[in-house]
Amino acid sequence: MYKLKIYIFFIIGILIAEWGIGQEKSYLISTIKKHEDEVHSVAFSPDGKQIVSGSKDETIKIWNFEDFSLVRSLKKHYATIYDLEYSSKGDFFVSAGDKTINVWKSNGEWIKALRGHNTFVWSVGLSGNNQFLVSGSFENNFRLWDIAKKETIHIYQSDKKTILATAFDKSNNLIACGSANGTVQIYTYDDYKLIHTFPEQGSNIYSLNFSPNGKYLAAAFRNNIIKIWDLDSMSISRVLDKHERGVMSVKFSSNSKYLVSGSFDASVRLWDVKSGEEIYSFLGHKLPVNDVDISNDSKYIISASSDKTIKVWKLDPEILVNFYFGNDYQNELSKSSLFKPRRSGESRSKYKLRVARAEKYKQKLIQKYLDKID
Repeated sequence: MYKLKIYIFFIIGILIAEWGIGQEKSYLISTIKKHEDEVHSVAFSPDGKQIVSGSKDETIKIWNFEDFSLVRSLKKHYATIYDLEYSSKGDFFVSAGDKTINVWKSNGEWIKALRGHNTFVWSVGLSGNNQFLVSGSFENNFRLWDIAKKETIHIYQSDKKTILATAFDKSNNLIACGSANGTVQIYTYDDYKLIHTFPEQGSNIYSLNFSPNGKYLAAAFRNNIIKIWDLDSMSISRVLDKHERGVMSVKFSSNSKYLVSGSFDASVRLWDVKSGEEIYSFLGHKLPVNDVDISNDSKYIISASSDKTIKVWKLDPEILVNFYFGNDYQNELSKSSLFKPRRSGESRSKYKLRVARAEKYKQKLIQKYLDKID
């Protein structure tokens, strides 16, 4: 009897484990494993047809998003590639690694290098017109570049500690920097003036991102939190505290409604910007998530991890419907007889037809609720 109980518990354990894995992978489309070391940066092309990734293996890889095949592997940096960003038109992208910023055509052809930093470059941000670039490194200053001229236009000096995180506001032409002591400063890019300082938070800032509508600035902190500031009032809008370890990356969706984050706790989280509530947590990475991005159509999320993989997630519309209208949506589903188990005497063909009708009804219902999201 004792052995029988052990066997039963063993089988139940397997079923639970398999169900759990299924839950984690339910929105996972693909896991890309071609890098030989930790992956630290990822970016979607504006049209969503390509993604690029940068790794500790010193390579940048371009992927076809349709089938996740490797298009090209690039080798120009001699250290980890910490950041990547496409131009708004998608005709070129920039990479940050070692002490250099490299500029590439979208097909992987190298164009030029921007040199001037004395330590490894951690972050880059492009202006709205794609002519200028801001960059942060392990120094206590950050730089503004003229890309065409390959020149540093201005070095923003700071009395703060190391400035890793930088970002360019493409709507208002503002620049933000985040320091190792948690201070965030906002400057004008044309006359280099400091216009606001968000006080010291006591924790390193790894990532900054402006919302596309120019209303918000998000910061990822080492002490497990994300802060979102309202740029109209220059005050804190939301503090997001569901991550269990340091937050490495934050990115707004193109419609500024959602924020995606990646953390040392190996999770990718989706947030509602207005309320600050967590919409969904994507689980599956085995080691820290170093970078995230969300496609322009807000249908997909990509994540780069120290487990040497890139994961591609589907932002299924049902995730949003369940978050915003969960009770109403589920009630409508439960009222429909289409979703009942196979009835006694119901033929297989009729059951399959009912299942197809049920799926069609479900998708129509999902769209009905999606249309209600502001």
